[in-house]
Amino acid sequence: MKKLCLRFSFLLLVSLFWPVWTAPATPDKATAIEWVEEHAADLGELNHDIWSFAEIGLEETRSAAALQDVLRANGFTIESGVANMPTAFVASYGSGRPIIGILAEYDALPGLSQQAATERVARDEVKAGHGCGHSVFATASTGAAIAAKQFLAEGGSGTIRLYGTPAEETGIGKTFMLRDGLFDDVDVIFSWHANDKTQVSFAYTKALTSMKFRFHGLPAHSSTSPHQGRSALDAVELMNIGANYLREHVKPDTRIHYVITHGGDQPNVVPPEAEVWYYLRANKHYDVEDYFERLKKIAEGAALMTGTSWELQVDSDNHEVLPNRPLSELIYKNLEHIGPPKFTDEEKAFARAVQESGGMEHEVALSETLEPLTDEPGQGLASTDVGDVSWRVPVGRLTVATYAYGSPGHSWQIVACTGTSIGEKGLLVAAKAMAASAVDVFLDPSIAEAAREDFDRRRQAYPFVSLLPPDREAPKTIR
Repeated sequence: MKKLCLRFSFLLLVSLFWPVWTAPATPDKATAIEWVEEHAADLGELNHDIWSFAEIGLEETRSAAALQDVLRANGFTIESGVANMPTAFVASYGSGRPIIGILAEYDALPGLSQQAATERVARDEVKAGHGCGHSVFATASTGAAIAAKQFLAEGGSGTIRLYGTPAEETGIGKTFMLRDGLFDDVDVIFSWHANDKTQVSFAYTKALTSMKFRFHGLPAHSSTSPHQGRSALDAVELMNIGANYLREHVKPDTRIHYVITHGGDQPNVVPPEAEVWYYLRANKHYDVEDYFERLKKIAEGAALMTGTSWELQVDSDNHEVLPNRPLSELIYKNLEHIGPPKFTDEEKAFARAVQESGGMEHEVALSETLEPLTDEPGQGLASTDVGDVSWRVPVGRLTVATYAYGSPGHSWQIVACTGTSIGEKGLLVAAKAMAASAVDVFLDPSIAEAAREDFDRRRQAYPFVSLLPPDREAPKTIR
């Protein structure tokens, strides 16, 4: 198969521009849209930088700095290192209400180093890659905040904030920013995500808790005196067996994943220390709460069987996203006006080659349609720390086509496509939609009031309970 490559930026820069409005727009929204169009090359360069850095959670030093430099150059006030996380920040412009927040994520995934190519080819200089599309995520959100700021700079009332939220892949950043009160005064939040479709995310996600079980035993020679040792690795393995039996007795929507992060140092020493890292998901957080208690009992049983002790570290706890109807309708209206991205034949050929290399067969190479807004909220399979934000502030979300249709999540295919003009075109649509929606709220604060009413109603479904210990500080590393 012939290997195709698209250059990172500006290969066919003229093709980044297509008709914006299919219906009249207000002058203020048109100004925001025009800003995105006029700075498409700058945004493409920013995406290229963050894509190239490919930094994992809580280590996104260069990515966070690049975003802050752009925002600072555009008049934003920056508060860096918030919530005791060096790569977390809040950028603000304006004053008074309404206060509108836009979320940015920029952490990459370990083990997904990938060139912007149609075959699985790692880059030599990095081991991680943006397999969840967070380079385009952060870039579009930054562009949207600056574009919406144009309304305020010309005399409009309100405040726009860009929240730089690290370590989304492990559900950490926003959780600790929330605990520090950084979202307490916000009226509405807009967020988006890379996807193979353009649509409003009027849907629930799964709740998720990330936790590490550490077992402590006694070392001994594995051959001459194994009876004097107590294997922490045995405890980990027995816990995993128990968890696997638990799978039969949980609701079908539940997901239990784990990796052994430490299992000993060498075979001739009975492992005195071992650790297993669990993700526990369910459609509703109250089910996570139930299964969390059952997992702890399994850990206790594993320790009893092996004569070891154990401890638990909860790293993050994320609720399911609460969808918001008024904000979803607002975003959909703007997506109708802006339209989904339109791709060139060369970009479609690249996406088709990516599909073929990944063993995918689809009639569509790249989606160029806007999916309809559903009447009732859907149910997603993924999880995000946006969930906890949505239990504190009304959140409106969307996705935009930025990679080959049908690409699996957290895959090299997503890394490859978001490092090309395919990802750049998608991020421009996302930036325009969020900027236009923010301007709508600035012009008509009753939208925020309606969003709050919808939020208050959905929030009453059941009490908000956090499994994160009150004294738990933000970790310094995801490991």
